[in-house]
Parts: sequence; structure tokens; C-alpha cells
Amino acid sequence: MELIKLGGPVVLVLIALSIVGLTIALYKVLQYQKYSRSRLKKVEKALDYWTDGEAEPALAALQKDKSPFAGMLANGISWLTEKPDSEPKIREELTRQGQQIVTRVNSFNSFVELIAYLSPMLGLLGTVLGMIDVFSGLANEGGGADTGMLAGGIWEALLTTAVGLTIAIPFAIIHALLESRATNIRRAMEDQLTRLFTARLSSSD
Repeated sequence: MELIKLGGPVVLVLIALSIVGLTIALYKVLQYQKYSRSRLKKVEKALDYWTDGEAEPALAALQKDKSPFAGMLANGISWLTEKPDSEPKIREELTRQGQQIVTRVNSFNSFVELIAYLSPMLGLLGTVLGMIDVFSGLANEGGGADTGMLAGGIWEALLTTAVGLTIAIPFAIIHALLESRATNIRRAMEDQLTRLFTARLSSSD
């Protein structure tokens, strides 16, 4: 409360942004558990059965995993087994489903980036407004204010910049980590989708 009192409404906005950002970060961590490395390894092992020509064990392994990625590949194996002549349509549908999954994986990451970008700007805005207030007070005093009053006013004005940077730096790191994880998930999906169809081509040869 003392921090809000000293920094004013800008600090209040920054604190609110940080709370929202931390909530989103926690949600993303829980969401990425569906695409953990151990789960992706299981998907990879399931597709090993498929590449060996064993559709039923591959389908059974994928159906045990309730993640969206495993469900998409399970659909692909079922469709390719039941309707092998419809491969172009199946590829198109799985691509569409994959894009939806990627969209969900990337959701809210841009908002975390926005917090990292806006926080120092808001902090600087708070400092500028504070300095305006300080010098406006000096003008009203007719230049008779002492250096202690001036230093105190500037200190309070600079406080918002410090708060903005304190919030921006960790959120920039969080955004980089989230983006890295999202990229790894997307690449894994693309790789396994490619395996799904190239294995089909190999078996046809």
C-alpha cells in the first residue's frame, strides 16, 4: 500500500498487470504439461509401431494418452487404416487440427510479451508525470523550495520506473521461455505428422 501511495495510479496499474501476467504464466505451465517431454516421447514410441507396420499397437498407445496431440495422431492412424485412398483429405484435416493445437499452445504468450514491453514504458510515464508534479510545485513555491523537498519529489517520481523495470525483466524471461517451449512443441508435432505419412509411403513402396 505504501508503494501504491508513493507511486500513484501508475504503480497500481503495474501491479495489476503483474498479477494478470503471473496468472497467465501459471496457466501456460499447466497447459504445457499436456505436451511434456515424457508425453512427446510416448507419442514418438507409439509412432515407432506405426512405422513398423503395426497399426493396432500404435493406436492403442496413442489412445491411452489424453493429450490433444496424441488424439490427433490417433485419428490419423484410424482414418489412414480405414480409408487409405483418402490420404490427401486426411492430411489436410490433420494439418487443420494441428494448426488449432498450435494456436492454443501459443495463446496468451503475446500478452506476456506485451506486459514485458509496456511495464518500463508505464514506469517511465509515471516518472515523467511525477517530475511534472515536482517542478509544478517548485514553480508554485516561487523557487523557494529546499533541496530536500526537490530530492524527495524526484525519488518518488523515479520509483515508478524502478517498479516498471522490476516487472519487465522477469516477464521478458518468462516470455522467452514460453516461446521456446511452444516452438519445441510445434516442431515435435510437425515431425510426428511427417512420420505419420512418410511411414505410409514407405509401406506402400
